[in-house]
Amino acid sequence: MSNSVRNKVPLLLILICSILIGREESCFALSQEKVILTTHNLYPYGSYPTEDRQKIVADETFKGVAVDRVRCVFKKMDIPLEIQVIPWRRAQRLVQRGLAEGFFAASQKDSRDEYAVKSAVIADQKWNWYLLKGNPLSPEDQSFKESATVGGFLGANMLEWMKEHNYNVTTTPKDTEGLLKMLLAGRVDAVMANNYVMQALLEKHEAEDRVKIYLNMNKPLSVYFSKKFVKSQPMFIDNFNNLIPECSL
Repeated sequence: MSNSVRNKVPLLLILICSILIGREESCFALSQEKVILTTHNLYPYGSYPTEDRQKIVADETFKGVAVDRVRCVFKKMDIPLEIQVIPWRRAQRLVQRGLAEGFFAASQKDSRDEYAVKSAVIADQKWNWYLLKGNPLSPEDQSFKESATVGGFLGANMLEWMKEHNYNVTTTPKDTEGLLKMLLAGRVDAVMANNYVMQALLEKHEAEDRVKIYLNMNKPLSVYFSKKFVKSQPMFIDNFNNLIPECSL
């Protein structure tokens, strides 16, 4: 059998199945092997309860608003799912290299759009600026971009946005907690971070009264599925998106 014919067989089976039983999402399970999605340990979207029991392959203790929604959709589609919890940059690179079918929770980014397709929104997010209260600078001032030293964590869309808009990025730790520690130590004027993540960290470090907050923009989060995967399952993304509202109750 030629490769072109072989590649068309799964799609043909899904089409026949959907006609016979009237449920496309159930038919995916007949042709679809386990789907691998990558993510990182990030409250409140998906996180382990403690740092000492973290696993690469997520178990039932890995919970959050994004991962719970993704699991719900896959369960309704009757497709087996494996979630790998790894550093954020690696999570995206695995999808680029074809070693995973998708990653989440991610905001829109042109470079991501080159190799993956964004789903409908699975969680909300705000990009906020955080500065120490004693710092006279303000992101609302025109001089802020030239005069402030800023930071974002590696692999974050926020970091790339700051670089693209010519902010003076001087620090790039591996995560949001690293950003907060540098801010509190006075090593940087401002950091940009996810509102939910930073709020939890401010509470953890008892530092809520030490910072001032400015909204930068709203950046909702989705699942990015590789274009190769979407091409092999052309009805998948529509079915996935249609089921998200059922998993948002």
